[in-house]
Amino acid sequence: MIVEVVVNRPSSGLLGRRRTVQKINGIQPDIPVKRIARAAGALYVAIFIVAPFAFFVGRSRILVEDDPTATAENLLADETLFRIGMAAESVVFLIEIVLAALLYTLFRPVNATVAMAAAFSRVAEAVVQAVNLLTSSLVLLTVSGAGYLAAFEPDQVDALVSLFFDANEFVTLIWGLFFGLHLILLGYLVYKSGFLPRVLGILLAAASIGYLAEGFGNLLWPGTADVLAATVVVLAVPGELAFALWLIIKGVDGTRWQQVASARSDPQRSI
Repeated sequence: MIVEVVVNRPSSGLLGRRRTVQKINGIQPDIPVKRIARAAGALYVAIFIVAPFAFFVGRSRILVEDDPTATAENLLADETLFRIGMAAESVVFLIEIVLAALLYTLFRPVNATVAMAAAFSRVAEAVVQAVNLLTSSLVLLTVSGAGYLAAFEPDQVDALVSLFFDANEFVTLIWGLFFGLHLILLGYLVYKSGFLPRVLGILLAAASIGYLAEGFGNLLWPGTADVLAATVVVLAVPGELAFALWLIIKGVDGTRWQQVASARSDPQRSI
């Protein structure tokens, strides 16, 4: 939708001058598109930096497969590291919300409906990540030594710690499904945009396959968890990192972006 905004400015004569400014899809044509793109790329790289602390470092040194007692002991010995992981996870889902808004603004001229769906799916991912902190909190409460834990035997407390860790991993698969949906929609937008290389869209679509395969694969064939996790790394990291670095280094072609915004004047244009 193109909206005309008329601004009257007084002049030295009796008649004022009129200046007409067009808004394209509700966005001023002089919007700093490259700044938005680079901000989105910087936030994406920030996630790459913080996420290992959130999802791997704070857990890999604590969790011992099939040994609840050792897991509980490791947690008590390295509780600070686990808490740092929780803080890092909080940073990640807060960044995700801001990043979703920036990407929506950047790709709305391409297809407003798909851009909104992509933004919603990324925000949904962030919400599930936030909810998943509850399982981490339950892990800490279980080893807190609170009086109500006296109702459980030591082995039972250790088993609860492992149970909450397993629940945390399962919820991670759920937010991965939302993220996979986001990536395939984002890949479509990039491919169709005209102001970013199409190969980035293909790489993002491939990344989405990794996340979707891991989520559905673990639900249907739980014994394949290790293979599916490796698939995510192989398919997702190259595409997402290439996309983030391109936004930071190259940004987008502002002139081409405005051309796309003008051509796609109907925000409800179907796929």
